[in-house]
Amino acid sequence: MALGLLLILFMVMSSISVVGLLLLFLLKGEKAQKIVFYFMALLGMFIAWMTATSYATNQIKEQMISWGFGALAVVAVLVRLCGKSKNAALAAKLLAAASVVLGMVALFIG
Repeated sequence: MALGLLLILFMVMSSISVVGLLLLFLLKGEKAQKIVFYFMALLGMFIAWMTATSYATNQIKEQMISWGFGALAVVAVLVRLCGKSKNAALAAKLLAAASVVLGMVALFIG
């Protein structure tokens, strides 16, 4: 029963991640892009938290890697807030996307 619920949760998170990544790079409006960006950054942090807390307490290396994926989302938000150019916005999007993708891969493998 519990494994079925975890499978459903993983499938929902995967679907949200794919749709969010597509919207992150395909939307044209600045306000919509900003909303999707912050949602994806929060999703990356949430996935990192879920992945890191799913490991046993003696698997420190795996936990630190997972927290590193969450740190990518934090760096993406900082780049978005501090950088004012188009290149900074693109770098922030790429960092947020990397955080989500790497977090989902770590969640799938772990």
